[in-house]
Amino acid sequence: MDIYIKKAILHAFDPGHPEITFSKELMELTPVMLDYVTKKVEKIYSDEAKRGHLSEDNQFLKLLTDDFIDSTIAVANFWREAFVLSENQKQNDLLFVSYEIETQPHFAFIRLALRDAFSHTFDGTNGQIKIAKTESSLPGAGSAADEGLAINCVTFGYHLIEKRIKYNGKNYHYISENLLAEKPEISVNKAIKLIKKTAESVAKSFDDDDFAFSQKVQNTVFHAVEKQENISPEALADQLFSDNLTARLAFKDQVKEGIPDSIKFDQMPMDKIEKKLANQKLSLSNGIEMIVPQTLYEDAETVEFIQNNDGTYSIIIKNIEEIKNKW
Repeated sequence: MDIYIKKAILHAFDPGHPEITFSKELMELTPVMLDYVTKKVEKIYSDEAKRGHLSEDNQFLKLLTDDFIDSTIAVANFWREAFVLSENQKQNDLLFVSYEIETQPHFAFIRLALRDAFSHTFDGTNGQIKIAKTESSLPGAGSAADEGLAINCVTFGYHLIEKRIKYNGKNYHYISENLLAEKPEISVNKAIKLIKKTAESVAKSFDDDDFAFSQKVQNTVFHAVEKQENISPEALADQLFSDNLTARLAFKDQVKEGIPDSIKFDQMPMDKIEKKLANQKLSLSNGIEMIVPQTLYEDAETVEFIQNNDGTYSIIIKNIEEIKNKW
């Protein structure tokens, strides 16, 4: 996914001040700053992002106009009204970005919590190198945003990374609940975990929850991700419980509570998602742990899982040319 940055601006929020400090000029996008801003936007498109589509009359969309700077000020003030209710406020910089993906305009709002850092200083009077504490430092380019919202200004589809704030003893997802006033889909990462948990729960109720079934679930999801296919509860139910109608129906009903529609992988970091699922990690009762690549898991000429008559398991690893001790 190629991101073309057009404009960016940074505003500052300090809980000790009544108003946000607004920048009057756009950021100068030097190569270093362009790389920083691009990486911050990319981090929003993660498997942890919630997704959805805003209606055309959504209150947040009404803040976005053709004037980029005015739009960022409106959004920052709107954000502040909700965020100041938090019981744990810190200094934050608010990064706004105008960019394009496949020629379609996008708008991003990224909250960057400032933090303490340490650097060295050279004292020329005595030649000593000291360690100095630097306050209010921005997070590095490679770190994930504390919160981020990316909106496609054509389709109104969005990706959201959000955290909860605590107010009156309760926790709120204030961006989705207050700013967007929308209920987004759960993230791809949570959706996959929900599929695993539900499938294993249903299988257990039918006494079919051995390790082989867990492997089957992971393998089924992995191949869907590998092909970049949408994952629907119906298709998964047919694959996982093909010979048990009652289990299929139970799985569909339970999964649809959290995943009403299929899991889509639009604008997702597929290589990272695939990497998470690429290996079967097995922990054996005798203390041995194994990692079996998905590409080899189904190859009987490489590894074979056998259930013995006494209920125990045997694992045969075949055709090994070399063994290395990596410690």
